[in-house]
Amino acid sequence: MPTLHLVTGAPGAGKSTLIAHLAAYPFVAVDFDELIDPVGELLGVDVRSSAASRVWPGYNKLWVEIVTLLLRGGGPVLVMCPLAPDEWRRAASAASAALPEAVWARLDCADADRRARLAARGWDDGRIEDAVEDAAELRRVVGREFTTSGRPAAGTAAALAEWVGG
Repeated sequence: MPTLHLVTGAPGAGKSTLIAHLAAYPFVAVDFDELIDPVGELLGVDVRSSAASRVWPGYNKLWVEIVTLLLRGGGPVLVMCPLAPDEWRRAASAASAALPEAVWARLDCADADRRARLAARGWDDGRIEDAVEDAAELRRVVGREFTTSGRPAAGTAAALAEWVGG
């Protein structure tokens, strides 16, 4: 069965930035944000807003179904997502998907970098602090880390590719 690599990360870690760099490697790499349009909507719902939390389980389940399709190709699949492992397991269970056991890592950055990146996106202080708290929680539950602080995106992508290929 092909290998499923899940890379979690709180907002601002660099998940979406790395996708373009991962296209050069011989595996499928996707990001949960790829289905969301530039204003944060999917099918007319702003799925990035906490007000949309009621649709998050369905969105996660949709991604489980997409990953199931990608794994049919037989090669490794890397998924960038904001989920913790327990959230992924709930989504997979809801989808009744026959997925291989996932190998997890965390994309992360220094909190000062995260704050600066999210402020540049126009996020307010409350949302930024929520993202910093999300990052702290992910640090507690996913040990393997790839950092985007002080490192070019291509370098982080190469390290991820080595992990997926190794």
